[in-house]
Amino acid sequence: MSRYGSRKAFDLDWIERWARCVNDDRILPVIGRFFNGRFVIGIDDTDFLVHVNGGKVGRISEGLEPSDFGYDFALRAPSTAWAKFAQEIPPPMFNDIWAMAHPLHKQLVIEGNQLPFWQNLRALSRMLSLMRAV
Repeated sequence: MSRYGSRKAFDLDWIERWARCVNDDRILPVIGRFFNGRFVIGIDDTDFLVHVNGGKVGRISEGLEPSDFGYDFALRAPSTAWAKFAQEIPPPMFNDIWAMAHPLHKQLVIEGNQLPFWQNLRALSRMLSLMRAV
């Protein structure tokens, strides 16, 4: 059973704890040193805008303002999918974003500019895997 049984577990406080894990990581300053940009983590109907500079999370805001639509890409999934992904040992089809986004599974939608997404995929994957440490 997941420790994230409800949507309330994925609030701004949880996202900020995840950002602290990202910023405390010793690997990300190396593999993410060129990762600069803004991306969205969408959980149900709530969007969290994540500002990244040099592989570290600089700022997070909940909800999107009209001026925030300059983000690079968005990763959107229901809270049930993020809950499974964030488990210490995730079940099959929730172990990475590719499994969640697979056309047969359709749990995660990747939107926006694909170039910064692909350029920073290794750092982004490391960042997202740190959700399991929150």
